[in-house]
Amino acid sequence: MGRPSKFANLVALCLGLMVFTAGTRAEAQSLPAIAQVPHAPPPALPAGTKVTCTQGPGTGAASATCPVLKLDGLTYWALSYTDNRIAMAIVAYDATGKVVAQWEKPGARYVYAILINPSAKTVTFAGQSDAKITMTWDELAAPPVVVLVPPSPTPAIPAGMKVTCTQGPGTGAPAATCPVIKWKGYTFWAFSYTDNRVAMGIVAYDAAGKVVAQWEKPGSRYVYAITVNATDKTVTFAGQSDAKIVMKWSDLLPPVAPPAPQWVLQPAPLGATLKQISVGSANAIWGLDTAGFNWKWIGGGWQRMGGTVSNISTASDGTLWATNPPDSLRVLKWDATGNKWTWNIPTGMKQVTAVNANTAWGLDNGGSLFQWTGSAWEKKGCCVSQLSVGSDGELWATNPPDSNRVLRWDGAKWTWNIPAGMTFVSVGSAKNIWALNATDQIFQWTGTAWKQVPGALRNISAAGDGSVWGLNSQGMVYKWQ
Repeated sequence: MGRPSKFANLVALCLGLMVFTAGTRAEAQSLPAIAQVPHAPPPALPAGTKVTCTQGPGTGAASATCPVLKLDGLTYWALSYTDNRIAMAIVAYDATGKVVAQWEKPGARYVYAILINPSAKTVTFAGQSDAKITMTWDELAAPPVVVLVPPSPTPAIPAGMKVTCTQGPGTGAPAATCPVIKWKGYTFWAFSYTDNRVAMGIVAYDAAGKVVAQWEKPGSRYVYAITVNATDKTVTFAGQSDAKIVMKWSDLLPPVAPPAPQWVLQPAPLGATLKQISVGSANAIWGLDTAGFNWKWIGGGWQRMGGTVSNISTASDGTLWATNPPDSLRVLKWDATGNKWTWNIPTGMKQVTAVNANTAWGLDNGGSLFQWTGSAWEKKGCCVSQLSVGSDGELWATNPPDSNRVLRWDGAKWTWNIPAGMTFVSVGSAKNIWALNATDQIFQWTGTAWKQVPGALRNISAAGDGSVWGLNSQGMVYKWQ
């Protein structure tokens, strides 16, 4: 279903490549990092601990620096004990140098290195004789801290809420301070409601004072205290009549917005340049190179399968169809068992687009539309330039000679109440439709309009499961993810 590949000018090429990202995206969550700091005690050294950082696992010689871990705005030291027990004290400091958490971890002493495993989400502290202590990122999470702040001024209070902090469970007398939580760079307030309902509005603010999350928690009102349970990893908000609201630490974390989708560069076929890509699903992806050979995506690369044809279409069930206009407008299907093209289908089509092994649509040289009945091509309409059908049977077309018109098949005829301007359309389903214009700009159908997507592609293919792949003007392969 792809358009013939051709080289654009240098400026267009540069612009096309700038908008794409090679490799995988970084995770949105905070990632641990290792830093080397001078071999000197941190600001507050816990009783019974000392700094002992060595040059390696087989020597007790002191190193000039110590490895420390940076995570969520905290700095973690791996301290030794003054009685030289075989254990490390993992101590977390905030930005002011205050101890906010510490753990005694047996099994190693005298740290020389800290290692991070992003896939397992663990941190390993290596010491004498290369003995190691491993902790998960979750284990290293310091507990929330409760601080007392003036009841005003406050950050922006959400509509319908108010500040009501009392002196205790049996009085409505206002307190001079309000308890708030400080954790992972956020500040959490427990507000009351202006209608005095028996509930608290727990609101999370970022460092700039912006609301990033809020929860209505019934059961208590008019906060007077907040307590933290490090064993159960819960926070309790106590209010009027000593009624309490309990939340897990994990429930306090503001939801992280998923990373914005982007085009991610994929491997290209070895020794070949693709001119068309065709996606039936995440597990059925084929490419066609400039020599007419079809290539199958095998999960991390491409495998050349056969040749030669002019245009391919991958159906949602994995069936691969093709046409070859130079060879008497032949229509073909790929025989996966015999690893070859078969051509027992009547000829006459310059392009075919398929729903599955038994349902397909074709376009002849005159732009007439045909439907495959299972034994013959039945003419249905006229006249368009390019077709694409989704896994749900949604059929669209483009007709560049007619003002770049975009059309939709309503079951009996073409309708053209869709904004024009596209030269190529790819339909995965009624909910996954993409298009390109004459300058390789990319658009996604919102249901009512075309929304431009960053990037520049020469060919694009969408599938019913949401998969979208594309090729730029140089045949470089990209996946939308």
